[in-house]
Amino acid sequence: MRWLIGTVMIAAALALAPACSDDAVTPDPEPVLVTPPAFGEPYDKLSDWHLFADPLLQLPAERVVPYDVIAPLFSDYTSKWRFLFVPEGETVPYADEGTWEFPVGTVLVKTFAYADDVREPEGPRRILETRLLWREPEGWTAHTYIWNEEQSEAIREVGGRFVDVTFIDPLGATVETAYRVPNTNECADCHHQGEDEAGAIIVGPLGPKTLQLDRDADFGAGPVNQLDQLSSLGLFDGDPTPSSERERLVDPYDPAEDLSLRARSYFDANCSGCHRQGGSATDSDLELDFDSTDPTTSDAVVWGVCKTPTSAGGATCGNTYDIVPGEPDLSIVVCRMTATELDQRMPPLGSKIVHQEGLALMREWIESLPPASCTP
Repeated sequence: MRWLIGTVMIAAALALAPACSDDAVTPDPEPVLVTPPAFGEPYDKLSDWHLFADPLLQLPAERVVPYDVIAPLFSDYTSKWRFLFVPEGETVPYADEGTWEFPVGTVLVKTFAYADDVREPEGPRRILETRLLWREPEGWTAHTYIWNEEQSEAIREVGGRFVDVTFIDPLGATVETAYRVPNTNECADCHHQGEDEAGAIIVGPLGPKTLQLDRDADFGAGPVNQLDQLSSLGLFDGDPTPSSERERLVDPYDPAEDLSLRARSYFDANCSGCHRQGGSATDSDLELDFDSTDPTTSDAVVWGVCKTPTSAGGATCGNTYDIVPGEPDLSIVVCRMTATELDQRMPPLGSKIVHQEGLALMREWIESLPPASCTP
């Protein structure tokens, strides 16, 4: 079954363009087809993948499907676009739990940009980088492409880079910072899925899962549920579980949602990449994935309540426990989120700027926890 998402979005964009005359007829655009490289030989230029019909507008090519998540990872107020490409003839085994298992040849795409004013994300912007996770026969590989000043091309960079940027933040203040593009090893830190028999790190995707994608999105014809849309495109090997039976995250910053679910969703999106079984912070014994933070099924010490950390990176603010119920200022979690030394800040990547909305959520949630004495 052919997927027409890319073509539909291109046609919608062309419909908004002014015609040259009353008699002008705009021909249907030729579809842009993804051209993956040979395995083990990633392109040096992003354009060679042909993932976009219009890279600057982030309009996807044929069979490249846009998607969005419920609870995004905070990355210093950048805007993001997410896409997935699954080779023709392949499908994804649908699963309610965990990250989906994608077939060989899959490409997951995430582009980062700064709007000149983050309060107007659809306004002028500068694209900074596009990250790819590519499913090769031996496993996933990560590739980062940094965009040039002219916004005409992105070049593959293994060693990472700092990019000077200026933008207006949610409070209207002008921010000048050096945006950090991670190196390939740092990609593996967050996408750590364990180690193989030789001790090499296994990497894999984090966001594409039912918990994160069970939300509405506009694919060109009005809002529809993303899982239903992906199913209708033939992506899955079977029908998704009925909506009423699916568990999903919530928007962490929506005050209408349950506070506990908001905090758990924030942890899952921002912390569980490392703080989960198999993650790079497994030895910390602090597990912050959605299931592990369920207060009805999990011991609270697992997610930090009255737990002495095995390591706090030097940032404790003189505190003893990860979370002290009712006392955010005595909780190391809050201290790590506000640490001035970047090597002590949590999350460890993409957080040169303190996430004020996330910090406010954590403080509110800790204050709401039933009082408990953490004295040994």
